[in-house]
Amino acid sequence: MATQDTFTGAWLRRPAPAADALVDEAVAVVLAGGKGTRLGALTRRICKPALPFGAAYRSIDFALANCVNSGINRVGVATQHRPDALLSHLDRVWRDFGTEPGHFIRAWPSQQRAPGLGYSGTADAVYRNLDVIEALGRRLVLVLAGDHVYQMDYRPMLEQHCESGAPVTIGCVPVPIEEAHEFGVLSVDRRDRIERFVEKPKTVAAIPGRAGTHVLASMGIYVFDAEFLARALRLDAAAASSRHDFGGDVLPRVIREAEAFAYPFRAADGVQPAYWRDIGTITAYWRAHMELLGSSPRASLNDPNWPLPTAEAAPQLIAHRNDARGRGTIENSLVAAGCSVSGTVRHSVLFGGVEVRRGAEIVDSVVLPGAVIGRGCRLRGVVVDSGHAIADGTRIDQSASGTVPRDRLQPAVLAVEEGNGAWAHAACAIA
Repeated sequence: MATQDTFTGAWLRRPAPAADALVDEAVAVVLAGGKGTRLGALTRRICKPALPFGAAYRSIDFALANCVNSGINRVGVATQHRPDALLSHLDRVWRDFGTEPGHFIRAWPSQQRAPGLGYSGTADAVYRNLDVIEALGRRLVLVLAGDHVYQMDYRPMLEQHCESGAPVTIGCVPVPIEEAHEFGVLSVDRRDRIERFVEKPKTVAAIPGRAGTHVLASMGIYVFDAEFLARALRLDAAAASSRHDFGGDVLPRVIREAEAFAYPFRAADGVQPAYWRDIGTITAYWRAHMELLGSSPRASLNDPNWPLPTAEAAPQLIAHRNDARGRGTIENSLVAAGCSVSGTVRHSVLFGGVEVRRGAEIVDSVVLPGAVIGRGCRLRGVVVDSGHAIADGTRIDQSASGTVPRDRLQPAVLAVEEGNGAWAHAACAIA
């Protein structure tokens, strides 16, 4: 069958259905194959969407909970890189979601959908599953990243998409201009119609809309008319020069040749930007955890109106607690079930099975599942990898003995290098 070589054409501006019916017209695809190379040792054995977050969750849980809480009941999860932990998590936490006919959260592994090849990019991951998507007969396709932390009702975005009549809508948030090189950056007109899109601009001159201190960044959330998406992906698959990536290939061409709109993700007041974090670097991962703490945390994991399921008991945000024997103290920390604290923990996040032994002090840190902090340790501004034991008396303080404010800390990762058992961490001040 011949294919056209542009996206322009007679795309009908069909009237939007009633808001309550939109979610039944949508299928979501969660892109969950990321390697997470910028996270170093934390993703040595797992993919980025399986990365533990918030004491009892995985990073993919946010996109999946957003789908379920928005009423989107058909969700494919495209997996690729080191998927075992992710597949196990989907089976334990999300297996019982699809109890009604036609409802599902289902893994679409690259080993099955692209055997021997794998997905060659984010767009290819959706292209390889087009037969499944088209068989569902839905009008809309929602494409999501599986490694961002946010709570979002997708229904207003679907509604705006249908009302605009454009074939694609991109969710966006403002980010500081100095971080523009990490995102797809776009500029819009007064109607939020996208005028320009640049994926990870390498120079200041290449940054769209750089007049102020912030720029508009793609959240990696896209709503497509299903027929348009299929056409765009087939054109991209036939392009020998394409990397088959949404941000690098498909979206720039769509924006040049068809109409696309931005959907600014705003807080409940409709004015301020809503909370959204890409946790793809060590610093971003650590800072997002710090934002779960304090008397007024930036993000909440226990909103009863927006449930976030977990296989374990939900973690507790503890303002202050001493154990009955006076050996352990926890202050302003998020602590999962099954932790043993005989030392002091302040402004930190502890995952399940963590042990903090007598005399140890943990401050401004994230301790992943099963780690053991030895007696007399002093750790501030670190991320301790899963299952590792920190030797008694280890002192690592990223604040240079307390002189660096929390919002300027550059965290270290404590992990064990493959093969030799030696500690590996970023440049840090030894107290």
